[in-house]
Amino acid sequence: MKDQSPVGEETQLEKWDRARTLMLESLYKADNHLRSCSHNQGCYDDLMKIREQVIELVRDMPNPHIIEVSTTMTPSGEISNTLLSGALGQYFMNASYKNEATDNPENAGEWTDG
Repeated sequence: MKDQSPVGEETQLEKWDRARTLMLESLYKADNHLRSCSHNQGCYDDLMKIREQVIELVRDMPNPHIIEVSTTMTPSGEISNTLLSGALGQYFMNASYKNEATDNPENAGEWTDG
């Protein structure tokens, strides 16, 4: 891939993702000189196994700049604490449906505040 023109303002999260993508591109790109050396030294298969492991490791690395969102389990399911602290927090903590048949937008008036 050819170098692209500079990007504008980016967050640390975006910069880290871009760096990981470039690292993966460098791992995917064949290095004929290096592979030739590994053939001469009899370790080509091991080199390719290590390459695959490193690709998997880099691909699965979590971005350290992601902000963790804390959640709470409610009767309605898991919800972020930010949403839970808002005006509908009590609804999410207390609302329960009579049965699955009433869990339908057409029957929205049939929930109980329990």
